[in-house]
Amino acid sequence: MSNYFKHFSIVFLFFLVGNTHAQIGIASYYSDKFQGAKTASGELYDKNKLTAAHNEFPFGTVIRVTRLDNNKSVEVRVNDRGPYYKGRIVDISRAAAERIGLITDGTAEVRVEKIGVSSGDISISEEDAFTERETERFTPPPVPEVSEPVSRPQTKPTPKPTPKAAPKKPVTTTPKTAKAPTSTKKDQVPSWPKKKDVPTSYEVVKGGDYKTFDLYKVQVLRPKKEGYGVQVASLTIYENVLKQVAELQEKWFDNILISVEEGASGKATYKIILGPFPDRETADSYKKNAKSRYKVDGFVVDLSSLQ
Repeated sequence: MSNYFKHFSIVFLFFLVGNTHAQIGIASYYSDKFQGAKTASGELYDKNKLTAAHNEFPFGTVIRVTRLDNNKSVEVRVNDRGPYYKGRIVDISRAAAERIGLITDGTAEVRVEKIGVSSGDISISEEDAFTERETERFTPPPVPEVSEPVSRPQTKPTPKPTPKAAPKKPVTTTPKTAKAPTSTKKDQVPSWPKKKDVPTSYEVVKGGDYKTFDLYKVQVLRPKKEGYGVQVASLTIYENVLKQVAELQEKWFDNILISVEEGASGKATYKIILGPFPDRETADSYKKNAKSRYKVDGFVVDLSSLQ
C-alpha cells in the first residue's frame, strides 16, 4: 500500500510540474483574407473556429491563451505554424480574438499554457460570436453613485409675528467713479500658447493604397549586422522601394530591412530583406513559409556580410 501511494505521489507531482510551464509574449490574430487558406497542418483556416498557430506545440495541442491586462482567456487548438515576428508567440483565429477582446487592439501580451490534446474542432457559432461582439461594444456605463443622501422635505415651522419697526430714512450715497483700465506693456504683448504635440493618426500603407506623390511617415533605424535574413528584392529606383515595402505590408510583413549598397556603376542598390533571425535554420524555415503562405520568393543572407 505504501508503494502504491509513493507511485501515486510521483505521478501527481509529475502532472503538476508538466502543467506549470507557461509562455509569456505577444499574441495577434489572423486577417480575414486568410479565410479558407491552407494551414501548415493541411487544414483550411476557418475564422469561426477556435484555432491557433504556434511554432512549438504539436498539431492538435489545446492551449489556453490569457490576456495579462484584462485576464480574459480562450482555449484553442493548434493547427498551424507561426507567428514569425519577433516577440510574438501565438496567432489565434478571429473567433478566439473576439473572445479575449483582441479585435480592436490587434496585439496584446498573453500567457500561453498547454491544456491537452484534441483531434476535434473547438468551434464557436455565429450567434455566440455576435453576442460577444455586441456585449463588448455596448457595455452600459456604470450608474454614478449619489454623493449626498436624499432626505424628505420637512415642514417649516410658522414664524412668530414681530412688532413693526419705524421706517428708516433712506440713505443716499454718491456712486464712485470707475477708473478706466490702464494697459501695460505686458498686456499689449500676446502670450504664446504652450507647445503641444499635434494629434496625428497613422495608417499602415498597403500595396493598393500606395501613391507616388503623398505624405508618409519615415523612421530610420540602424540595426546591428548580425544574424540572418531573407532577401526578397534588389532594386535601383528608390520610388520602387517604397512601393515594394507597401506591398509587403499588405501581406502583414512588419520586419522589413533595407540594405543600401553601392552598385557597380556607383548608383545605390536597395536590397529588401525580411528579418533578422538568430540562425540560418530559422531564416530558412521563414523563407519556406513566406513562399507557401504569401507567395514571396527569397533566399537566406548572412547580415554580417552585408557591405
